[in-house]
Amino acid sequence: MKRSKKILIILALCVFAAAQAVGLFLLVRTAPAESLELSETTLTLKLDEGFRVTHSVEPARAAGRLIRYRVTATGGIVAWVDEQNEMIVALAPGVCQVKATIDGREAVIDVTVTEDTAIAGEWIAADGTALSIGNDLSGTLRTAAGSEPVRWTRDAFTDGEVKNAYRYAKLIAQDGTVLYYDRLNDSLRLDRSGAVVTLVRR
Repeated sequence: MKRSKKILIILALCVFAAAQAVGLFLLVRTAPAESLELSETTLTLKLDEGFRVTHSVEPARAAGRLIRYRVTATGGIVAWVDEQNEMIVALAPGVCQVKATIDGREAVIDVTVTEDTAIAGEWIAADGTALSIGNDLSGTLRTAAGSEPVRWTRDAFTDGEVKNAYRYAKLIAQDGTVLYYDRLNDSLRLDRSGAVVTLVRR
């Protein structure tokens, strides 16, 4: 009987010690942030562009915690923040302020979005497909079949079309050809009658 009591006492002490250790670990792990800094204080983006922000938090043990972002603008939506990739997404010409917060600490970026679009330029694929596109979203598509003028319009994503809609901009031509701009990798994906081609800047 005495032996079983000793074992129970030892087990209780082990459980207590383990609980204390877990509590200490969680206390250290969830230490509040004392400061927050972002890689930018001002930022000028082209329409449709995405810009990844980096941050630093002190103390270091608070660095893995979630930072919340909020965008304020007058006169409509100018930009948004893809929190998954910590990327500011330019949605419309104008000015706005992006505010990051953690544990009551905050940092601010003043953002200006220009009329020019990040999609404009010369693009080419490995198979020779080429696309030139201007700020008005009109241009020329060159394939093995020849060249043709194309005008694009921005389009909305359907449910489930992409996992993270803010990572991409979607454009569609009159013939149904779809162009996806990957803001994170600065590349284009052309989907024409089921044939998919990836284009990079020339």
